Amino acid sequence: MSGAQSTQARVFKRISNALAVLLLVSTHVCFSSLNQTLELVSSEGPPHTINHPEHSGIDLDITKVVLAQLGYTVRLEFVALGRAEKLVRTGQYDLMAPIFSTQDSKNFYISDPIVTYKPMVFSLANRNLTPRSIDELANHSVITFQGAPGYFGEAFRKMSEQAVYRESPDMSVIPQMLVKSRYDYAVLDQYIFYYFYRLKDKRRPLTLFRHHYLIPPVPASVAFKEKSLRDRFNRALAQFKRGDGYQQIIEAYIGKVEKMMFAVNGTNVSWQNQETGKITDFSSVAAPHWQR
Repeated sequence: MSGAQSTQARVFKRISNALAVLLLVSTHVCFSSLNQTLELVSSEGPPHTINHPEHSGIDLDITKVVLAQLGYTVRLEFVALGRAEKLVRTGQYDLMAPIFSTQDSKNFYISDPIVTYKPMVFSLANRNLTPRSIDELANHSVITFQGAPGYFGEAFRKMSEQAVYRESPDMSVIPQMLVKSRYDYAVLDQYIFYYFYRLKDKRRPLTLFRHHYLIPPVPASVAFKEKSLRDRFNRALAQFKRGDGYQQIIEAYIGKVEKMMFAVNGTNVSWQNQETGKITDFSSVAAPHWQR
């Protein structure tokens, strides 16, 4: 077995252990109705969504465990998110995840947030960089994921045209490029960054990074074709979040994180700027292009 395969096997084993107890409890509670299968459509993007029947990523594992508590099993299908939305809206699939900043409409009902995506600007702590805005990145080198300017607005687009700027089609290399000081800043979802940085060791310290909270977070939800199921899901999700299982799923993919700067309360998402301390409500953030 190659080193990469061995690492992947160890990661999957840790995730399996974390999920086994959660799924066992869920299936025990609702064993009599587990013959009900829902068709869930998504798009692959580790660690949020992974095309694997058991270790399906943070978003999908949370969704599956909550639905298991309601007596459902889930069959996964992976396509582009824009197509996934159409498949649910036309009734061909029962639900999709994730969906961002979308309102209820006919045959398309949006759940409370299952997780919050956290676009983040990272730098090395020993560099002591203190940007106050995206504009200030223009005087530095920046690495991010492919297509990032389309996600983060006009200020980010202008910065990308001025900075020593690179978009990598492979997000797994971005943390290492920052660690090696190839770039001053890396821009990536916080969970994605942690996932790839800690892929071989979930205990790798995060203290070498400074987090710059310059981009608002985005709540991710599940879209259902049936309103009644969405409502039941919301009630079960709220209860699940109050237990330890929710955090166990997240930590199975990214390891333990000492301090979370974000809080989710129902549909309200608060964001605290680490540099200024200002807390802003982003309940109605504009829909990002992730769902296209």
